[in-house]
Amino acid sequence: METHVANAIKENNADSMWDSPIGGAYLVWRFVTGYAGVCDSGPNMLLVYPALAIVMDSSFATEISRASNLADFAFAFHDSSGSRAKSLSGLQERIIAQRDWVLKSIEFALVTRLVELDTETAALHVVLEKESASSVRLARDFKDNEGLNAELLGRVFARTQDNDIAYYLGVKF
Repeated sequence: METHVANAIKENNADSMWDSPIGGAYLVWRFVTGYAGVCDSGPNMLLVYPALAIVMDSSFATEISRASNLADFAFAFHDSSGSRAKSLSGLQERIIAQRDWVLKSIEFALVTRLVELDTETAALHVVLEKESASSVRLARDFKDNEGLNAELLGRVFARTQDNDIAYYLGVKF
């Protein structure tokens, strides 16, 4: 597994890393790792779509690190009149625009055994434990805030029912 990821990282430059399924697979793994740290079950694969759309939008970065729950996170993007700010209201469009990249990222995470898919529940589970030597090498290749934010967002999503995630974010699965 680590050979596939390491070779793929070496073949891509840092500027294009987040545009490739390699960077996306890393974010999928960090999101699932964060989710699994709070909840015994893994996240439904569909949750990866809004999670990566949020993580890849720099306007959300500060609020991800501050949010203890998804309601607070979403409320931070409402203006004084209570209507959704542009950044949150455009989330559904970003999910649609990034869906091919997200699907390829999930596929790469599965093929490289970062995560596995429970085909009966569509839940993703961590295969590569964060404390393993392979994950330390992987994290060393990805020095980033995006990975940390993906993990933090995984924890926030794990504390929220799937239908509430859709409601708070204003998205449809």
